Amino acid sequence: PDAPRPRRASLRAEFVDGIREARRHPWFLAGLGALTAVIALGYSATSVALPLISRDRYATEWVLAAATTAYTVGALGGALLTARLRPRSQGWVAFAGLAAYGFAPLSLMLPVHPAVVIGAYAVAGIGIELFNVPWFTATQREVAPDKLARVSSLDFLVSYGLAPVGLALIAPAIHAFGVTPVLGACAAACFLAPGAAALVPTARHFGRPPVRPGD
Repeated sequence: PDAPRPRRASLRAEFVDGIREARRHPWFLAGLGALTAVIALGYSATSVALPLISRDRYATEWVLAAATTAYTVGALGGALLTARLRPRSQGWVAFAGLAAYGFAPLSLMLPVHPAVVIGAYAVAGIGIELFNVPWFTATQREVAPDKLARVSSLDFLVSYGLAPVGLALIAPAIHAFGVTPVLGACAAACFLAPGAAALVPTARHFGRPPVRPGD
């Protein structure tokens, strides 16, 4: 007869196990908090505000199209740049890249030339890949292999799972307080959350320092 299959842990048990493993890595929890703030506030604010500002301030949809294209091109450039970079403090560089998204909502606050908005989105795209590549690499390197799937699921569940909440709150906030104060608060969150995360122990290297040839 076939041997009985091992009983799989419940979804709740796997989720708790993922949290337990994540707590062993302070840099991961700090990074997850910073990433969640940037996505739930920065991404959400610009997703709502950019189409409105492109239409009302610049009287054209061209700014919307150009800014989103610049973000994509910047992200591609950031990925290529990250492949060549070998910074000694990869965690700090990654958090600086994540904070660069704050330039996107910041550029929408004032009636600047459209080139400023497009440039800010390009910088944000570069920055997000300066964060993403070392973030995912470090997660695979530092997290126990048998816990990696659970920790990765926690990563996406929290960071992207809360994005709709931010998106749902941004529009009423803009209606209540105005677009400029909301964008200013979201830009500040994008700058401050990664900065605070970078101060957490083990954040400088995303875990243990990388081994270099000749060290």
